[in-house]
Order: sequence, then C-alpha cells, then structure tokens
Amino acid sequence: MTDRQLIKLLKKDPECGLRTVLELYEGAIKTICRNILRDCAQEDVEEAAADILVAIWRAADRFQADRGSSFKSYCYGIARKTALTRRKKLMEKEDLIPLQEDLLFMEGDLSDRLEQKEKEQVLHETVAGLEEPERSVFILRYFGFYRIKEIAKRQGLTNKKVENCLYRGKEKLRKALIRKGIER
Repeated sequence: MTDRQLIKLLKKDPECGLRTVLELYEGAIKTICRNILRDCAQEDVEEAAADILVAIWRAADRFQADRGSSFKSYCYGIARKTALTRRKKLMEKEDLIPLQEDLLFMEGDLSDRLEQKEKEQVLHETVAGLEEPERSVFILRYFGFYRIKEIAKRQGLTNKKVENCLYRGKEKLRKALIRKGIER
C-alpha cells in the first residue's frame, strides 16, 4: 500500500485506516513508546500508544509526500513527539526527575553492575551540586528530553547560554567521574 493510499484510507474509513497503520507500524510505535517512557508504568506506555494512533489520524491531512519523507517516518516522528509530550506531562504531574539509568538493567557480572551503580551515584551527586541555571538546564535536556530552544524559552536564557550550561555540566560530570577513577 502506498503512502497516498493509506492517507486516503485514513480519511475515508478511519477505523480501517488505523487498523492498517497498526499492522504496518505497531511494533515500531510500541518500541518508541517503551524507550521514551522506559521508567513509567505500563499503562502510561499503552495510553501513549493509543494517543499516537489518534495523532496519526488527525495529522494525516498535513502529511506532505512531496517533501521527500515517507508516511512511515512521519508516523514515527508523531510517535516520538507524542511519547515525549506524555513523558513531560507525567514528570510535571509526579514532580519526578528520573535519574535512574537503563544501564542498571544491563547484563553483566557483579563488578559491571557495581561500577554502574557508582556512576549513577556520581551522576546524582554532580547534578545535585550544579548551581542554577546549570542544574535546571542539565535536567531539562538530559532527563526531560527538552530541546535547547525549549529550554532557553522556558528558563529565559539565550540558546548560547543553554549550550554553555550544558557544556559546563558535562565537564563537571566528566571530571567527577575521573576523580572517582571511573573514566579516563
């Protein structure tokens, strides 16, 4: 089925069109949701996937095939944006900052897990020790997945100031890891 046919089907018969979208892209959409909402409840992941289908249906009219991208890529972009929006809302609602990293669940021996735990501890301490606005900028970028422009607007800073804050935060984290003998 071509992109044009699928869009036409979504407009003419939304139920059938969405079933076809699911057949074609369900696996990737769920993977995108799970990756972005990795530390959220399963029901939040499922709700985000449902929201994505509604967003795809609503946005089908705006897809422009002549821009050189596929409808598949367009759907994946919608999935990513919808999941990120969901994550931001959950973080605001819960007032949580997810500092847990996926690396905790990596396979490996005990020394690998202990090293990862130590890295996580250094990360927590370093982020907590950052001064404002570095701390907020760092958290929004790396844990909230905000874009630099969004952070600048939200914090009342210039894009360059945000980039400088991120650079300084990463440098402080790198130096802390080196001091602990974790990184070279």
